[in-house]
Amino acid sequence: MSLRTDQVVRIGPLTLRIASDQADFPALRYFSRAARMPVATVPDVELWCLSEADPGLPADTTARALNFASGYYVTDHFGPPVRMSTSGNRIVLVGDHLERLVWPYIVKYLLLRHTATTGGLFLKAAALAVGDGATLVVGRGGAGKSVLVTGLCRNGATYITNSHVVLADGAVQGVASTMRMRPGPWLDQAATTAALDPSERLVDPYDAFPHHAGAAMPLRAVWIADFRAPGEHDVQQLPPDEAAGIVEQFAFGLNVYRLEEDLLDLYGGDYRAFSTQYVRMRAQLHAAVNSCPTYRVRSDVQLTAHRDQLLQLLCDGGTS
Repeated sequence: MSLRTDQVVRIGPLTLRIASDQADFPALRYFSRAARMPVATVPDVELWCLSEADPGLPADTTARALNFASGYYVTDHFGPPVRMSTSGNRIVLVGDHLERLVWPYIVKYLLLRHTATTGGLFLKAAALAVGDGATLVVGRGGAGKSVLVTGLCRNGATYITNSHVVLADGAVQGVASTMRMRPGPWLDQAATTAALDPSERLVDPYDAFPHHAGAAMPLRAVWIADFRAPGEHDVQQLPPDEAAGIVEQFAFGLNVYRLEEDLLDLYGGDYRAFSTQYVRMRAQLHAAVNSCPTYRVRSDVQLTAHRDQLLQLLCDGGTS
């Protein structure tokens, strides 16, 4: 078997080897250059994506593997059938257009598996910092998270991540991905790469902003992005129970990415073990949110006065 792509990348606390018989395997474009590791790095997990050669390994019997075999990928995404086989720390996918599965599913599954076995939390969230503390930015799709992070990180804040966070022992570690951005006031479309969605472009934030690529940072605050209209600026602190409920539904990776079947299969179909783990994760999530101030941020960050007020809130550690 001839491998034409062989690269180790870092996804938060994990290292992942991505090997493919396809040259310039498109899935790599979703990882920042800051995520690429030296050739000699020994990975925690290996992912082989094969389209030309089938090694003949037995297919997994998990719910996810059965879905892949039927052409059902993640939530409502469909495509050609894909065979999935897992042995030890190696996952093998056999099929066409496998880049459609690496970021949308494999990365999320690996982060869930890691946090389930090590006691952390996998969150869908952006994160940025001023000083030595991290602020999470969560919210529904289209709520302005990327615009908020972009505006602040181009004007003094430090970028951590735009998409995925591992939260462990009260500290935030981001995943170094590229950003899927819609056309905006600073986005040079000619200098960026097209995303799977033709209305979006891929931007490497580590070329665009000051960034934090080191150890995890203490969690300082949580912001709920809720952009509604140009010119608006309204920042309100939320009661802990209200904030925790929002974060649970819009940032808890298990819920947001519909990974409950994967967690159940991780425990061999044992519902009681699944329940124990779910209760642990949920309690940890609520404790994290209760430990710091949470704000609903409804602000047009393109306006200088609004941006300066948000930067000051970051500088104050979320206590203004």
